[in-house]
Amino acid sequence: MSFIRTLLRHTAHNKLLLTGFLLSIFIEVAYFVAAPLSLKYLVDKAFMPKDFQMFLMILGVLFVSGLIYICAGTFGDYALGRLSGDVIRTLRTKLFTHVQRQSFSFFQHYKLGDLVTRFSADMSSLESVIRHSSPLLLKETLNIVLGLVMLALIEWKLTLAVLAGTVLMFVGPKWLQSRAEKEQTAYKQAQEQFSNTIDEMVKGYKTIRGLHQQSRFRERAGKQIQDLFSFGLKLHMTGSLMERLPLAALLVLNGTMIGFGGYLIFHDEMTVGDFMAFLTLFMFVGQSGSHLTALLPHFVESRVSFNRIGEILDHEPEVSEPPNPAELPKSIRSIRMEQVTFGYTEESTQLSDVSLEIAAGSYVAFVGPSGSGKSTALQLLSRFYDPKQGAVSINDCDLRTVSEASLRQTSALVTQEAFLFNTTIRDNLLLDNTQATEADMVEAAKQANIHRMIESWPEGYDTPVYHEGGSLSGGERQRLSLARALLRNPRILLLDEVTSALDPVTEADINELIVRLRSRMTIVSVTHRLASAMNADHIYVFENGRIVESGTHQELLREHGLYFRLWEKQHGFHLSRDGLHATVDGERLAKLPFFQGMELPLLHNIASLFSTETSKEGDTIVSEGEAGNKFYIIVRGKFEILKHLPGQGEVRVAVLQDGDHFGEIALLNNVPRNATVKALCPSVLLSVRQEAFQHLISAYPQILTVLQSTLQQRM
Repeated sequence: MSFIRTLLRHTAHNKLLLTGFLLSIFIEVAYFVAAPLSLKYLVDKAFMPKDFQMFLMILGVLFVSGLIYICAGTFGDYALGRLSGDVIRTLRTKLFTHVQRQSFSFFQHYKLGDLVTRFSADMSSLESVIRHSSPLLLKETLNIVLGLVMLALIEWKLTLAVLAGTVLMFVGPKWLQSRAEKEQTAYKQAQEQFSNTIDEMVKGYKTIRGLHQQSRFRERAGKQIQDLFSFGLKLHMTGSLMERLPLAALLVLNGTMIGFGGYLIFHDEMTVGDFMAFLTLFMFVGQSGSHLTALLPHFVESRVSFNRIGEILDHEPEVSEPPNPAELPKSIRSIRMEQVTFGYTEESTQLSDVSLEIAAGSYVAFVGPSGSGKSTALQLLSRFYDPKQGAVSINDCDLRTVSEASLRQTSALVTQEAFLFNTTIRDNLLLDNTQATEADMVEAAKQANIHRMIESWPEGYDTPVYHEGGSLSGGERQRLSLARALLRNPRILLLDEVTSALDPVTEADINELIVRLRSRMTIVSVTHRLASAMNADHIYVFENGRIVESGTHQELLREHGLYFRLWEKQHGFHLSRDGLHATVDGERLAKLPFFQGMELPLLHNIASLFSTETSKEGDTIVSEGEAGNKFYIIVRGKFEILKHLPGQGEVRVAVLQDGDHFGEIALLNNVPRNATVKALCPSVLLSVRQEAFQHLISAYPQILTVLQSTLQQRM
């Protein structure tokens, strides 16, 4: 992208206004350049001969030309305001619209601070250059050109001497330009990093305070603020040098001009009036030259900003609107994936040769271990990504040929994040749905079992939402997201782990709602919790990016395959309706490899030792290197396993979910933890302390024998 070409392209459409602006600039410059000549005529033609009539004539010309100058300047300011405002408005709209069109990979590459800096600091830099620096550049350049012409008409020999020295005014700034661009780029990047830290601090303030990480964030922010100071100081000094060097050159030129001018006067080659006019005009031209060099830092900054904005505008979305998009029919017969292969990067593959068909009006569930590809398949059905190979279609219509508006009207996606806008509950539900009535909104809220809750709030449906829904509980956000989707009356409802972070009561309500909706719309639900998929018409089981099993709940259990193993892992727990108390059956403990072979009465005794623990998103359950004295079983929730690797820092090595366990070595030995475990969502665990387990072993020594044997084999 070229800054000049872009500026001309956005201003050329209003030719009349542009012509008027350029004419006003020419009149202003002509007035300033011609004004010093009045000194020559006032001194040589009026003051020296004492000709009062000539004095009045010159005064009249100055008065009329001054009025013309004021009128031209006023119109020029208006024209500049309209033209520059239109350019900035167009660029802002273009940038905003372009970012909206981007695919998910774009937002994974650019953080919030990166984009905010481009919309704020970079766009402000461009606005300053377009509104002020560019017109000033045009005006000062014209001042210099016309001024030099007039100087040459007054005394060409003195003009040549001055012109030769003018080169000095531009050599220094040109020499410093590349250095200034590098420092400006470094300063912008430091701004981005600091903006990202502020964003993370604001969004994660609960986790930061809960884990007492304020000092670590202060340390990070302190380093970034110091970088801003260092880069800012370097940039300031380079900018100052770019301004000071031309001023020093101008002082040398002043001495040259006065000395040579005096020589010409003493040799009668120049009149006093000529010299006064020349001196005044020279000071005017020199000032314009100084202004030009002072503009250089601003243009360096704008060039960096323009390149950074251009980097965004040059980024083409991976999922784009087709040239001649098709509209989906009102009647949906089926949804199909045909031999689909997909990876988020060129090197990775999340789905391999996946084929499936979903009949209209059915309830289908995608299940499987973490990272199996089930959520990725749903992303493709939503057309947030396009497959590398194969096709995703509705009614045999490839989604790559369908308009996005038609697809979004046909389907609605509800995710576990449950994002809400910072407006009222009513606005969050209705959005742009102008066809929905108040009764429709209330009915959707009732279906999602949130209407009574909303009515109990003092402001009801006009209750404001803050922090993207952070002012509400997870269950309330999820119910509102479901109500919003139902209000749009989609023919296809896509659900991505919508019950993963909910309490048992809310989860049961949402599962009942899904069953009630199955005849009204096609429902595709991704879940790792198999109890939520029991009532599905068809279940697809994913593993390592492939569909390895499919059928109903009962059919899959009879196959004794992956689904059966997942069911066995998640089965055998009992959770209270409030989600605060859990227990485990002895039969479930028998399925753990290190408890296999133990008698059932002993396992019931072990089960009685477990106590319930709850955790919030971001909570650290165990930390790498600390002494281990507890064994955990995940009743519901999701946890990431982090290990500190040399040269890489803390790296996620695994994700654990319902039915998984960790820390079993701590039942026997007080050995340090070899990894950190953090909660990815609100979760419930069962834990048993080493001291309680050791007390049971002292009563039943045979437990120790079995446990030592199985743990030794696993190690």
